[in-house]
Amino acid sequence: MSEAVEWAARCNPVRESIPKVGAIISDGKHVIGRGRRGTGQEGDDQHAEWHAINQVVDRSILANATLFTTLEPCTREVRSKPLECCTELIRQHQIKRVFVGILDPNQGVTGKGLLNLQEVGVEVALFPHDLSTKIRALNAAFIRSQQTLGAVIVTPTHREELRTYQTSGKHPVRFRCLNPPGVDTYLLVYQRGQYWPQPGPFREVEHGLWEIDAYFGSTGEQTLQIVTANNLGSALIGYYRKIVQQNRSRRERLRDKIDPSLLGGDYPGIEMNGLAKGLQLEASVAVVVANKIELLVASVAPQIVARGNALQITYEIECSDDVLLPTWLGASFQDKTGRRFNNLHEDKSVTLRKGRNTCGRNFTIALDAPLGEQMLGVNVWRGVPGDSTCRIIAPGKPVPIIVTE
Repeated sequence: MSEAVEWAARCNPVRESIPKVGAIISDGKHVIGRGRRGTGQEGDDQHAEWHAINQVVDRSILANATLFTTLEPCTREVRSKPLECCTELIRQHQIKRVFVGILDPNQGVTGKGLLNLQEVGVEVALFPHDLSTKIRALNAAFIRSQQTLGAVIVTPTHREELRTYQTSGKHPVRFRCLNPPGVDTYLLVYQRGQYWPQPGPFREVEHGLWEIDAYFGSTGEQTLQIVTANNLGSALIGYYRKIVQQNRSRRERLRDKIDPSLLGGDYPGIEMNGLAKGLQLEASVAVVVANKIELLVASVAPQIVARGNALQITYEIECSDDVLLPTWLGASFQDKTGRRFNNLHEDKSVTLRKGRNTCGRNFTIALDAPLGEQMLGVNVWRGVPGDSTCRIIAPGKPVPIIVTE
């Protein structure tokens, strides 16, 4: 047991989420296998038990051997290759007896490793208290990391623009985590001092990757926050959900009796300057929920214009809500070689309001522009002029023009 602790102390993991583990195998007279957990770097992440077993030349003697491991052997649920989990390796080689230093704080393993071994007839015992105390001290950072969700949001990415008007107001949120989300895990949507707890449920897409739908009631900049809650936080969210259910029940009762718009929204949001004491932030990402912007029609005057002169373009734009982000009126056309003629300095920044908007801009024809009929492409775009992140958010139908000398 002491030697297993010494081998654990030699581990040098690259992340706090990787434990320091030592494993020793004895046939009762001699040590026949030694191993420690890999660093976690690519190609160096095998478990200590795997290394120890692979040191044994004659595997047939493992049936009467004893394994001393400083950490509870892992189970199928936490391994991407289930048949390589430590409990499975012990079962395959019919190791007779296993001594365990401490239980694995990973919620997917805790106690399950011991139970799995006992169910297949392996004799299981624990290290004495003084050695388990040393193991816990060695793994203080690992234990601390396992006491949180350890979540990292994969999608959406930071400041990604979400076109939820195409998906009935919702967007999936995917995140990876050390421990699976539990009944105390929630997704919140935050905007301008208000939080909206999301209904869930969490869905496991693949091992360690989870998904939940976020619903948005408005557009603009918002923040997605994954939190864990203590009893106080869970009570707060439980009360919010109770209010929402009461609002929806009231709406149903009064559906044919009054104008539904008089009832207000069913999801009022929780007004807080920041997360309440009962809520702990695990991961967050800022997103932008896009307005539905449609370029209905564009017209030009005059349609016949000489090189060096300007024409006026009028845009009819429909918006689902007020647009707070910089929005520009774009236009361009190409010659037969693919050369593009545009006037970014004339692209006009406009403020769009909910409903129908009529906007205009000039477009000066270049002195070397091709003669004859051209198809003037029109669009609404967003971003900073000259920035690589600029993109068209509402294309329009090309407008024919005739360029003359």
